[in-house]
Amino acid sequence: MASDYNEIAHRNFEEMKQPFINFLRKSFKIDYDDIMDIYVNVWIDVRDNMKRGKTDGVKSWRSYIFKLGWNQACKFATRKRVIPSFDDENFDSEAFEREYTKEREAEKSIYDDPDLKSVLGAELSYIPDPCNKILKMYYFDDFSMKQIADSMNYSDARSANVIRNRCKDKIKARVLNAVRRLGILD
Repeated sequence: MASDYNEIAHRNFEEMKQPFINFLRKSFKIDYDDIMDIYVNVWIDVRDNMKRGKTDGVKSWRSYIFKLGWNQACKFATRKRVIPSFDDENFDSEAFEREYTKEREAEKSIYDDPDLKSVLGAELSYIPDPCNKILKMYYFDDFSMKQIADSMNYSDARSANVIRNRCKDKIKARVLNAVRRLGILD
């Protein structure tokens, strides 16, 4: 069994991503960005647990990752008041995929709206620090959470990720309020 985090991450990160997304989407009403945040947090936890020696008995990294993901999704669902569905037998993956595709197509048409683009641009230009710096580093400069933590003098990658999530929630709320004020969305 490999005990080096970089080796495990290199071998499993991309391979497990889609099954992980599908696993959480079956049971929770969580959007893609939030699932990806959970996925990154799981890998941060794996690294931290390896440093503490808590992964010595891990026989299946897939099961371990999915268990950590399930626990984080449950915590997320509790905070966001999202109720997990445990009815896996009656889960209709084709209906889910159709609904998901329909939602994504509707979102694409909204993104082409020039009024919405101008509101979004205006709101993004007024993001105060540290949110401005963190979001730019993460989304535009492709910094890792560790690089952001080092650059912003945070204690660790987890702290930077928590702050990034708070900033992301704040900007979502600002943009949503601005769009609603203009009557673009209900």
